[in-house]
Amino acid sequence: MDSVIRARFYQVENFTNGQATLFDALHQLWNHPQREVYEDIFGGIRVRIERFETDNEVVGNDFVAGEFVRQQTENIPPIAPQGGPLEGQENPLGHRSAFRYHARSGILLLESRQSGLTPIRVDGLVKARLSGHQGYYLSPVVTEDAMHRLRNGTPRRVQFRVARPEDMQIVEGDDRMIGENLSRMANNFGGLVVETSVGFPPGNRDGHLNLSAINRAVRWATGNRDHVEKFKVKISEEEEPIDVFAEQLKVTETLTLENLDVERNYNARRDLLARGFNAYMPLIQRNYMQ
Repeated sequence: MDSVIRARFYQVENFTNGQATLFDALHQLWNHPQREVYEDIFGGIRVRIERFETDNEVVGNDFVAGEFVRQQTENIPPIAPQGGPLEGQENPLGHRSAFRYHARSGILLLESRQSGLTPIRVDGLVKARLSGHQGYYLSPVVTEDAMHRLRNGTPRRVQFRVARPEDMQIVEGDDRMIGENLSRMANNFGGLVVETSVGFPPGNRDGHLNLSAINRAVRWATGNRDHVEKFKVKISEEEEPIDVFAEQLKVTETLTLENLDVERNYNARRDLLARGFNAYMPLIQRNYMQ
């Protein structure tokens, strides 16, 4: 069975100083007494850490690797592995996401699978299982060209799009009026794409957006990738805006996987992430390990 495997790079930063880094949190998740119990996070999603490797001979210096699993609890197929009942299976039905993390740079390479562990779900697992932890910012690691353009350009406009009108609640205040009004419009017109633009008109040559605020917005959009479909930054020096999600570093490869060989499939995906990290390590060293 051939399968296209994709993984994306993220910079991980603590939301609150002094709390466990992701490197330490992964160790704590793995050594937690309830590790094998699925954790309920937001939206009724059930997840856990499934594998964790720290042996330098396997994953290399400063790296850890492993796998998260999201258990499928709805729309379960009628036939379980080996034709047996789902209840009591050693490997319950689930969606697996391999990861590789580099401690010194704080860079995470996470298998990109919407049904698996997205960045916001990794963050949710840490906050739910490790009492008192405030979680992380996860920002996309972009190409070197895009990074220089964003750092050196004059930002004038930010554009983002959410998948559905009701998803506007993630950028609203407590009154939630924007999403309600847009939902009514969607019902009236039979469909609506919600796109928001914040910036200055073309005639205002002096106006520019705050770069630190843009960085916070990128973190927000990354954490809400289940809802945010695009995020672009327009700078004065260029005609076309920078598509942050399209510029994100990623690895993609078609692997031959076996339906029931969970161990073999994990090893193949783990090795893909190792090759991908090695390929981009010079860029990471230049830009994230100064």
